[in-house]
Amino acid sequence: MANELDPFAGLSDVRWSRMRHAYGAATEVPELLRGLADPDPAVRETALDGMYGAVHHQGDVYPCTLAAIPFLLRIAGAPHLPGRAEVVKLLASIASAEDPTELSGPYKKANGAVTAAYPLWERLLDDPDPKLREAVTGLLAACVDRARAVTTTLTGRLRNEDDPSVREAVVRTVAALARCESGAEDVRDWLGRVLAMEMEPQVKLVALAELASLGDGPAVEVGDALDLLTTLYETGTPPVAPPAGFETPTLIGALRREREASDVGRRAPQAGELVRTVSKGLGDRVDDRVRLLTALLRSPDGECRVDAMSPAHVLLANWRGDYAGLVSAIGDCVRDGRGRGRPGAVVMSRAAGVLEDLGELAAPAADALAEVLAATERRAAAHTMLEDTELPWVIEWPSDRPTVSPALQAFSDTRDTRALPMLAWALERERMPKDVAQLVGGFGPRAAPLLPLLRRRLRDLPTAEPRDFRRESIAWALSRIGPVAAEALPDLLGQPVTTGLLAAFAAIGPEASACAPILRDAAASPDRAMAIPAAKALWLVTADVGAALAVADRYLGGDDKYALRPAVDLLADLAPALTERDRAARARLTLLRRLVRRKDPHGWVPLAAARALYRLTGDPEVPLTVVPQVWELNRHTRTEAAELCAELGRAAAGTRPLVEAELSGVRRHNAGDDGYGSAQIVVDEKLLRRCREALEAVG
Repeated sequence: MANELDPFAGLSDVRWSRMRHAYGAATEVPELLRGLADPDPAVRETALDGMYGAVHHQGDVYPCTLAAIPFLLRIAGAPHLPGRAEVVKLLASIASAEDPTELSGPYKKANGAVTAAYPLWERLLDDPDPKLREAVTGLLAACVDRARAVTTTLTGRLRNEDDPSVREAVVRTVAALARCESGAEDVRDWLGRVLAMEMEPQVKLVALAELASLGDGPAVEVGDALDLLTTLYETGTPPVAPPAGFETPTLIGALRREREASDVGRRAPQAGELVRTVSKGLGDRVDDRVRLLTALLRSPDGECRVDAMSPAHVLLANWRGDYAGLVSAIGDCVRDGRGRGRPGAVVMSRAAGVLEDLGELAAPAADALAEVLAATERRAAAHTMLEDTELPWVIEWPSDRPTVSPALQAFSDTRDTRALPMLAWALERERMPKDVAQLVGGFGPRAAPLLPLLRRRLRDLPTAEPRDFRRESIAWALSRIGPVAAEALPDLLGQPVTTGLLAAFAAIGPEASACAPILRDAAASPDRAMAIPAAKALWLVTADVGAALAVADRYLGGDDKYALRPAVDLLADLAPALTERDRAARARLTLLRRLVRRKDPHGWVPLAAARALYRLTGDPEVPLTVVPQVWELNRHTRTEAAELCAELGRAAAGTRPLVEAELSGVRRHNAGDDGYGSAQIVVDEKLLRRCREALEAVG
């Protein structure tokens, strides 16, 4: 009875000071728990931010997280307290409601502690607050041990639930439980009935997406989803939440304000989440997702185009497919957004942000990017003006050096030479962007016309500024331009010795003979990161195989485990230049065979050793054993493994099934469930190219 009247009874009896969270002792947890039920919404938001930020940091569960659960349950069950919906969402996260399968340790304990309160959750399904009912419905996805009972309860309640958001949550939770447990066929039938009977477009869209995600049932037609979304954008939706009317210096507060700002002036603020839901629900049906998103991107409705950008980016980053039409539609958004005021500027900026990470896949949008960038008058803009009415070439940052804009980076990555004059303009700026030389280098020898400008910037950039790597970036660009960069040697010889400088000397080759003393000194360095690339450059510049081989042997016979792979790679590079006597050096071959058998959890050293052995002996037996092993062990080795297969040629015919399976895969090899990295698409596209080259080589 005391707990019903005071949800914080016994709070001071817990030894919080003996527990820790993400940032130290958990002494402030009692204050945070009390703050979650404070009458002031700003106090509640601050407390919630503290719970997510420390006590449940990035989804982690600590002893203090477990100790907080009983008090959170009491808050959720106290009808007189405010903020209960957010507390229930916090409990759902602690219970791993998004993925409650295969839990262990503290995560399993947390799930058990939250789901043991099932009678409370059943009771709260009748609460008059729809936000609370929605939160509770979402939490029930964590109750996998009661999946059938929860499914029966929720499907039975749908017909009597009058709030569309709660009905959406019911559909999502029932489908989520079906994915965790058997009974998906019954749920598919139920979802079909929901589609037939439901009147709200939002709920129908969620049901359609979940039906598609369950698979093995009747195919969900993309046209149906497009019809529903068109209706939704025409009729509009209520706001996700009314403006809170207060501010807090918290991450949660910042995200809330960002959402509130993005909803201003929108007719259908809830539609964006539904577009993401439908696209995600189509899963590996890449062609259907492309059809859906391309149609939305070509819609005359600006909200619709903006909402399609994020799911298009997710699709491009994580799935393989024919994206020419989709990328062309994104390019058209860039072109069509110009001159249409603020709404058009938002579409244009978001489209450029998607194209930024595509590498050469952005080629279908190159003409649109060239047209809009060429028409830009304000070529440099502050980062706060990214959604301005023009696409700048350079972005200014308040506490860092400028960078090339997303639009110009995307255009440059297509290797379209129309970008070179724009990059030259950026190179000439007094505050030269820190990444512009890297983009210039991407053009390889075609960037040779910019050599005079690169040389001048090498001479006039400041030399004493800390963390200024622009000179190094220029050196790397010269290494990509290749032997024609020899005219820059007088400027390079006066630079500090760095890996970029060594790469430039190596690329220039014999014409850089004047730098031989520099290379010999660097090769003698105790720093492996300097010595090994210097040894390779020394060989390429002077043809002194012996000096380079001595560096490789030094690290192969040493005890620096991190030097093994680069030393083996150096030996493999030197192999064609070694005499028959050097190739047959018994100790070196014995060491490489030992490295092939080395227990390497990532497979990089055995793969490098197998390649070196093949180049030294001409015997493909060892690499043909190693390639399948590392291919399965570490997906990130597959690009180099495919390169080795291509090098082996017809001898590697046995690896053909591996390569074909990779090429037939729908998901990108480096795709993750938690988002994507900026280089993810480019890296996977490189793997696909290497696999195609390997197939051609093995015959």
